[in-house]
Amino acid sequence: MFEVFWVTLMMEIRARIRGGLWMDEKLKVNDDGDFKIERLKERLGMTLAFSKRYQMSAAVCYLRIHIPPEMMPYKNHQVVSVLLQKMVTRLKNSIREIDTVIEVNQTDFVIILTDITEHYCRNICERIIGVVSEPFTVDFHQITVGSNIGICLYPYGTENAEELLLIAKVQMYEAERDGENSCSLYTGKLDPASHRKMLIENDLPYALKKGQLEVQFQPQYSLTDKRVTGVEALIRWNHPSLGIISPGEFIDYAEEAGVMNRLFFWILEQTCKKITAWKNDQSVKVSINLAVNQLLLDHFLTEITKYLAKYSVQAGQITFEITENIKIYTLKIVNERLHSLKELGFSIALDDFGNGYFSFSDFLKLPLDYIKLDRNFVSSLMKDKKHIGVISPIIQMAHHLGLQVIIEGIEEQSQFMEWAGLGCDFIQGYYISRPIRYEDLADCSVKIEKRIQDGS
Repeated sequence: MFEVFWVTLMMEIRARIRGGLWMDEKLKVNDDGDFKIERLKERLGMTLAFSKRYQMSAAVCYLRIHIPPEMMPYKNHQVVSVLLQKMVTRLKNSIREIDTVIEVNQTDFVIILTDITEHYCRNICERIIGVVSEPFTVDFHQITVGSNIGICLYPYGTENAEELLLIAKVQMYEAERDGENSCSLYTGKLDPASHRKMLIENDLPYALKKGQLEVQFQPQYSLTDKRVTGVEALIRWNHPSLGIISPGEFIDYAEEAGVMNRLFFWILEQTCKKITAWKNDQSVKVSINLAVNQLLLDHFLTEITKYLAKYSVQAGQITFEITENIKIYTLKIVNERLHSLKELGFSIALDDFGNGYFSFSDFLKLPLDYIKLDRNFVSSLMKDKKHIGVISPIIQMAHHLGLQVIIEGIEEQSQFMEWAGLGCDFIQGYYISRPIRYEDLADCSVKIEKRIQDGS
């Protein structure tokens, strides 16, 4: 009797597979993210319904692959697309006909295993890690990909579909802490740090829709003019359960989730609104961080000029801060876009100078107005007084090239005095001010200028 039941069940499942109701037959790289999530929930719900009906266990396995940095989409989009197609083929060949694999985004996949024991689940996950780590050949490139897997079993971990996914993702972070090419099974207790990462990554796409994000502005003090002449726009996330989250915790996730472009244009629009509303001093320039992915958008220049026109803001009131990464500037289109911004009247600052490999000869190719010394670079130089002799030539060379130098991360008066004596142009950091609301800039500027004049 049991054999008849089992054969009937397998026939039903296979019929659903052939009908396309259970498992993807083809990777759809360009699927909308929301559609993928809905499809994932549908497949998981179906699996759990079968498991409950026939008293079978199941497992949700959250897989994250680690694509080498040189294969980033902005440089090798076609290579990454082919790599992902090959990846899905390997994944599907590693699981059984009744199991499911769904791509969540370019680095994450969910694998749903039906009628599985803990031991066999571990075996399958170890097999998946093994096949993923074998080199891929794509367009004459040999690419090695690392991975981690988090596992949550049904019904032992939880019987709730959404919780299964979330817990599996938390366990993936646990696996990452153990090193590349490892897996972690949920055994009843969540690590707080991994749980926080999961909440941030999961909730970020909804933060903008729910009005949880705000832009604050950190003043920049001019040593020449003896006053605040600029501010940097910094995004903050007021999470309903985690409180204030700094961008350092969620910007990488924003890139992975594909919401960074939306965030950039939202910050630009919020900044334009503040500039228009605040009439006190139109000479204060606002710096906005600009990533290469935004520069590569076909509609980039059209969009930014649209916001300027909408709020009657002059391009000269905005500085775009780009990150130091020499490889980016080998792309012709990126260099052309930077020159187009300059022609429109925007200023360009090179952020994080000293954090990578960049020579002053490279500056001659770029339309820069400012360089901004990386805070870690500044800190390491100031710890050893012998290194101060390195700083002055950097500042002098920048001035000879017509560039102004911004120092960030200054937290104490003694640091302020040292850098002021070395001839830099602008100081930014907690000693000047923490990030504030734009509406508070006038009052705050007066207090900053008086405090520095008084030497306190």
